[in-house]
Amino acid sequence: MKTWTKHEDPNNKYGATFTLGDRNIVLPPGAIISVTRGEFFNIPRLIINGILTRFIMKSMTKNEDLLYAELTGQMQGGIGQTTTVWIDGKRMNQFRTRGFHNFARRFFSWVFYSGKVQSYFLTWEHQGQLPASEEFTTFVKTYGRHFDGGKLVKKANPPDKGLMTFP
Repeated sequence: MKTWTKHEDPNNKYGATFTLGDRNIVLPPGAIISVTRGEFFNIPRLIINGILTRFIMKSMTKNEDLLYAELTGQMQGGIGQTTTVWIDGKRMNQFRTRGFHNFARRFFSWVFYSGKVQSYFLTWEHQGQLPASEEFTTFVKTYGRHFDGGKLVKKANPPDKGLMTFP
């Protein structure tokens, strides 16, 4: 079974990154990267998101179709970002729509879709090396679906397949 590794942020005592798997993998054709980002979570939302994430993290350790995962959080700004890398989109959707992840998505969607929360979502096919973590953030905010307090502001607009270069 895979295990999570915690990486403390030396510049921010209220932030950390957790990783599952080897970041230096070479992605096979058909591999999918999915990034979910939330900003401006208030304290109650941060706590609820943290609790739900712990249960989802546990189920990720048992999933053989998940190649890599990275979860980043910061108290300042109320930020949470999850990046997952899957063998293919079908397997990612099976994880999203079953088990605890589906429960959390259905009954706690208000955490991401109300108040002052800014939410970003993007999934794309990627091959080769993984981009840097900072590039995931730039990419999801540039090309991802964006919600402001639950209101859709912008639809996802990734570049054409094969032209996925990071800004």
